[in-house]
Order: sequence, then structure tokens, then C-alpha cells
Amino acid sequence: MEIKMLMPVSLRRWFENGLPEGDVYLVGGTVRDLLMNADPKDLDLVCRDAKKLAMSVARLKNAALVMMEKKPEEPCYRVVDRDDPGNFLDITEMRGETIGEDLGQRDFTINAMAISLYADGTTGDLLDPFDGKRDIQQNVIRMVSKEAFVSDPLRILRAFRFAAALTFTIEGQTLKAMQANAPLLKQVSVERIMAELQAILLTADSSRWFRQMDGMGILEIILPEILLMKGCQQNWYHHKDVWEHSLLVMEQVEVILSDLSCFGNVSGRVADLLDEEKTVFLKLAGLLHDVGKPSTGGTTPGTSRIIFYGHDKAGAEIMKAVAARLKLSSRAGDFLVGLVAEHLRPLALSSPKAKPAARMRWFRKLKDNAVPALILSIADVMSSLGPESGDDYREHFVAWATESIAEYFVSIKPVLESPLLINGNDLIRMGMQPGIVLGRMLYRLRFAQDLGKINSRGEALKLAGDMITRQAEKKGRQIE
Repeated sequence: MEIKMLMPVSLRRWFENGLPEGDVYLVGGTVRDLLMNADPKDLDLVCRDAKKLAMSVARLKNAALVMMEKKPEEPCYRVVDRDDPGNFLDITEMRGETIGEDLGQRDFTINAMAISLYADGTTGDLLDPFDGKRDIQQNVIRMVSKEAFVSDPLRILRAFRFAAALTFTIEGQTLKAMQANAPLLKQVSVERIMAELQAILLTADSSRWFRQMDGMGILEIILPEILLMKGCQQNWYHHKDVWEHSLLVMEQVEVILSDLSCFGNVSGRVADLLDEEKTVFLKLAGLLHDVGKPSTGGTTPGTSRIIFYGHDKAGAEIMKAVAARLKLSSRAGDFLVGLVAEHLRPLALSSPKAKPAARMRWFRKLKDNAVPALILSIADVMSSLGPESGDDYREHFVAWATESIAEYFVSIKPVLESPLLINGNDLIRMGMQPGIVLGRMLYRLRFAQDLGKINSRGEALKLAGDMITRQAEKKGRQIE
């Protein structure tokens, strides 16, 4: 097999003057991607004395050299193009005495292949001792050995990640070994676990794989909060228990995200708003939005009707603890907690009895995060198929929420982002003192502007003057 047929251009650039003497192999995902006719996402080499080769390449190419932490794997050195940091080469120390021993310690057959790279610019044949090429052709994820998950339990989640990303299936014996070794995931750092979960959640059909992880008892090891959700019965708005309903909501979120055309002219703006992080944690919020129900369940007095009073607030508190345990960034944690805390609010705001001021106040509070919150509520309602939740109600709510998203981008967001017509200095010149009272006055003026009650600086000054006068009169009456 000629090097030009296999070696990507980005790799040839690193070795345009040839390779040093010694055994050097192109391995892992790089070979897998090439066999799948895909551009390799990473360039992975193994050799003996990886540090020496990495230092040599870095010196010849005036590139940066970084020691990578890839425990429990062997030492890895990343050589990075200073002018293009996205162009890098990973060189890892060979495990064992031969390339065969190295490949035998890898995770899955599709990643246990290698191609020899020689100093004269040629390549050897594909080394495929575990039939990885066959498994690629058959769309199968298969473990290299039963020890694969013992040596690194994170590979259990990697199996799901590869299956989700490549739309492969996981072979039966591999599934059994994954399930048997699932408790070992408790030994893995939460940062590594979250990296894999987020990669799964970024795929279009992640709910399918979360359901399979749940069926194998794997998900509850990572998210033990779901155990109480299982078997927790609900009222007649629902046709499933809390956990099964939550899985459906996650699935429905993915259905919505798969085709944003339902949002009409603002579909592009919705897509721009939902970056990778928001997409990941919107799906996770779908799965865990009702996590507060088991601790708040009860019945209405004198009836057997099931209620979960305050489960949104209880769920938000639980999610704060989950976010801390999973070591989420403050931005991601706040977003996730906020979605759980607010998931019921759109249901109330969609009522004909709801006041426009209440809806505007909610948009002011959430700003852009109101959009994923509304998407979560749509998914929630669409997954509530009990006898007390009819088609008319679902259709009304979906129409209201969809229109609200469009209205947010077209008319509400510009108002929220417009500068306040007057500021604190104006109020001080009118006789107010700096402090809490002045801050409250600015908030009331801001809200009046949001509602369109004031539209010019003159109107704002007049309203502020009236408010100051009324405040003084009220204070005078209190003194009397």
C-alpha cells in the first residue's frame, strides 16, 4: 500500500524530509478514519523512544512540544505547529515489545490497526491482527480483549461514544463485558467521564445510547439521582413514570433539534444560539428536568390525585449538587440548573390568564436562555400523553411557545438590549441618593421601558419624577 494512498497531506508535511530510522507506525483512529475514507481528526504515531522522535520533529519544524497526560496510557508527546495550532501530531511510546503487543492493549478492533512508516517514505501493509477492517465494514464496535475494560473502565463509555458517532452497533460479548465491569467506572475521574458523556450528547441520536446505558445499569453509576425517578408514578397528565417520561423528553428535545425549520424565519437564529455547550446541557436537562419529583410527591387533600408541588425548585437544588459533583464549569452548571428551575414557568405563562408583564419579566430574567427553556417545555408537553393531556392542549402550547421564540428574536430581544433611557446620575440630579432605593427605581423604569410605557428620554424623566413624588408623599404619610 503506497504512502500517498494512505498518509494524509497534513502528516506528509511533518515528514517531507523522510522519517528517522526505526519502527514508526501510524495507528488508532488515524488508520480507522483513512479506511472509512474520512479525513483523520487526529494524527497518531507510536514508536520506541517517542520523546526522541517528538523532539526531533519539533526541532526540524520549529514546532512546540507538549507532554500530554493520557493516563493510564503510555507517555504521549504532542508536536504543535506554531502558526496553526490546529495542526498537531501525537507521538506515543509503544506499549510492549512489538507493535502487535501494542495493538493488543488497545480498546476496540477498529482502533487496533497500524501501518508501518519507513525512512524512505514508503509504508508497509496494513497490520490488522484483530480484524478491525472487517468490523468497520460491518459497522461493529468489538473489544480487543476482555481486559480492555479492566485496564481502563472509561472504555465502557468510549464504546457508546464510538457507536453513536459512527452509527455502529456494539457486539454482544462486548456489551456483556461492559456491563460486568461497569462498577469500575467509579474509579475513573469525573472529568474523563464528562468528556465522553458530552461527546455522546453531541451526536444526533444520543437518547438512544443513554437508554441503552440505562438498561445496562451504567447510567445510574454516573447519575445515581435517576434511581428514585424509576417507578415514581405521576398524575393523569402523564402516561409514564417520572423516569420513562424523562427519557421521552430527552428524545423529543433531539427531535426538535434535528429540524429547527419549525421555528420559521428565526430558525437560523435559534441554531446560532444553541452552541455545543447549550446543546449538550439542554439534552441533559431534558433527562433530569423532573429530578425533584421523587422528593416532593404527594396527593391533594381529600383525593388520590398525585402532585409534585415545588418540584422545579427542589430539582434545581439537586442539580446544583450534580453540577458540583460533575465539576461542570460555572457557565454550564448555571445553564443546566436554570433550565430545571424554569421548566414549569412557560406552562403558566401560556395561560390566557397570564399577564404580558409576567412574560416580559421572565424574558428579562432569562434573556437568550429563554429559548432553550421554551424548547425544553415543548419537549415536556409533547411527551405528556396521559388522558388529561389532550391534543388540543399540546397543540395550543406548542404554537404559543413557537410564537414566543419568534417574538423574542424579532421584538423582545431588541427591547431588552436597548440602553436605559435615563440612568442613575439622572436620578441623583433629581434628588435621589445612591443606594438600594435608587437601584429599585432604575429597575422599575427599565421594566416600564420593556413594556413600552415609556419610549423617550422625556417620558422616562417624567415617569421618574412622578415616582419620586409619590415616594416622598408615601414617606410623609408614614411619618405622620
